[in-house]
Amino acid sequence: MFDLEFYLYGIIPMIFGILIMWKSIQISTKRRKIVYWIITLIIFVSFSLAEYILFLMIFTEAWPTYTPHILLILNLILLVIQILIKNLKS
Repeated sequence: MFDLEFYLYGIIPMIFGILIMWKSIQISTKRRKIVYWIITLIIFVSFSLAEYILFLMIFTEAWPTYTPHILLILNLILLVIQILIKNLKS
């Protein structure tokens, strides 16, 4: 069916990105502060771009790139910052 690269470089990062986005939205809806929504918006835009690039890279056999993985790492850093701000204000 699909080889290991399909799962390691495609499906797992897509799932990872969805989990980051879900957690960010969850924090924003519970706290309802503009700072959380701005971070969530940045994560959403970056997440959308990363998922689009991953989709093109996997399903259209485009040239491989690490850009979506870098974007997902930046999203993870933003999520950690969002969690730290949430914990500091609690």
